[in-house]
Amino acid sequence: MHELCKLSCETILRLFKRLATVAVLWACTTSAQAHIMVAQQGTLNLLGDGAFLVMSLPISAFVGVDDDGDGKLSAAELRTHQATIIAKVHRGISVLDETGARPLQGLMVNLSSPDESPDAPSAQLLVLGRFALAAPGLKLRMRVDLLGTAQSEQTLQVKVLRGSEAQWLVFSPTHPERDLFAPKWKLFLEFTQWGFLHIFAGFDHMLFLLVVLVSGWGWRHVVLSLTCFTAGHAMTLAASVWGLLVVPATLVEPAIAATIVGIAGFDWRMRQLKRLPVYGLRMALVFACSLIHGLGLGASLAELGLDSQHRMLSLAGFNVGIEMGQIAVVGLVAVASFAMRRLWGATCCDWGLRVAPAVAISVGSIWFVQRLV
Repeated sequence: MHELCKLSCETILRLFKRLATVAVLWACTTSAQAHIMVAQQGTLNLLGDGAFLVMSLPISAFVGVDDDGDGKLSAAELRTHQATIIAKVHRGISVLDETGARPLQGLMVNLSSPDESPDAPSAQLLVLGRFALAAPGLKLRMRVDLLGTAQSEQTLQVKVLRGSEAQWLVFSPTHPERDLFAPKWKLFLEFTQWGFLHIFAGFDHMLFLLVVLVSGWGWRHVVLSLTCFTAGHAMTLAASVWGLLVVPATLVEPAIAATIVGIAGFDWRMRQLKRLPVYGLRMALVFACSLIHGLGLGASLAELGLDSQHRMLSLAGFNVGIEMGQIAVVGLVAVASFAMRRLWGATCCDWGLRVAPAVAISVGSIWFVQRLV
């Protein structure tokens, strides 16, 4: 009799949890339909032993469901492919803890259409569900592998809520997995790593640095140039992160390519005249170019996702990573220069100094035309 009562209580408790889940998801659905979730955005609300998900996903992330090829999903297409869509959401969106992926329960999908025409075809799909957490307070990570094919669909912003705490996460093909409410030291190290890698992955910033380093005018000149570059990009990077300076990428990206052509052309002209430039003039040029590079770095940092509570910490870590990357580039150039002199003599280095500006001007010009178009 005691065991029967215990079993009945457990059954009632499970039923109550399911009803509570359905009630929360219904409330989320009602709210989302009333206000239409913004495309490429979502929320993850951590409540007790559950994480409630509401997200707007692009139809292009689901291959084979757009039967008429209009780039939108109709109510009929949704009914036909609902099982396929749900299966792909289960595979493409996950919340993980130390034990692995947590179960996604009560998953529902619907068209993200206006209230006045709920059955109208939509380019976005509204997804709702609940992740069952093992216990409150565990370290969690979120992974999103459902991004669209268009450029505007290559990022997904998710606002994570836990009581009064909030965190913004940005998912992209290069950053599909993020920590939820990571410790401050880990967040700092994570952004430091991204800043360091960005110097080597951002070929335009790398080429600009190389142009500055192989000027052939001595280490004192190089150190002063790098100092100006650091000061300039740090200023516009901070202004961009705080929203004080907003410039479209359609202007920033060609301008970055133009800085490479400009500084390389200046160095080439000075070598043609066989004279060294005035320190102040070249420093001013490098500083002006660095202001433009800072805007590009700010856009890259924004793509990683910044929440207002840790904006300063993220910015500091990213800046530290950038400076570490610059120091690494300086070290590599120094080692390469030393090796060339030892193996092939000073003549080889002089030849390299003459050729480098021409190569930089050519590559920078190609990038400028590509980005302008």
